[in-house]
Amino acid sequence: MTETDLTTLFTKTRAQNNLSDRQLKVLQASLTLFAKVGYDRASTTDIAQLAGVSEGTVFSRFKTKEQLLRAILTPFIDQVLPLAADEFLEQLQMENLPHFVDFITFITHDRMSFVMKNRGEFKIFVQEMGRNPELLQMLTQRLNTLINSRLSELLMAYQDKGELVKWAPMRISRYITSVLLGYLLPNVLMSDEPLDIEAQTQEVVEFLLRGLHA
Repeated sequence: MTETDLTTLFTKTRAQNNLSDRQLKVLQASLTLFAKVGYDRASTTDIAQLAGVSEGTVFSRFKTKEQLLRAILTPFIDQVLPLAADEFLEQLQMENLPHFVDFITFITHDRMSFVMKNRGEFKIFVQEMGRNPELLQMLTQRLNTLINSRLSELLMAYQDKGELVKWAPMRISRYITSVLLGYLLPNVLMSDEPLDIEAQTQEVVEFLLRGLHA
């Protein structure tokens, strides 16, 4: 299972974003507080305190809290989430899952675990994407190309075995994604309770197998 959390991936992109150590600390503190208490309740004073810098340092690069949010969301959409998806797809290809039921079980359990591990961060993204649909469109475009290029061969192998409906790989990927989101979004936005990942995985797999079986 892929264990990398989004904050770790965010740190890995620092060189690409040309951030100083202090600026990175400010953004990491902002991400932590936005995820923990919400964007509206996180103050720049709290952000500065958590980052171990003065409030003036926060405003020297980011003039408003809105700019802080944008400075987090932009690299996440451009780099962090595509990087997380790429790492997951590499792991998926290395798993050597012989049957489609193994494939869909691995995907469901792994992605549910990943989202729940990063629940606070995903809550920020989902709420902001609801206010700004263009962010969702940008992310979808980036991920669609990545997913289609990496999953097509795997899915066609299951089709050749007679285990998977003869649909275009992107159509199958969208079907799987929509079902997973249907289970995950209510738990990300409307609940802080732990998700029974084992039970939810079983339900999702059962449903998807009925819909996607050849």
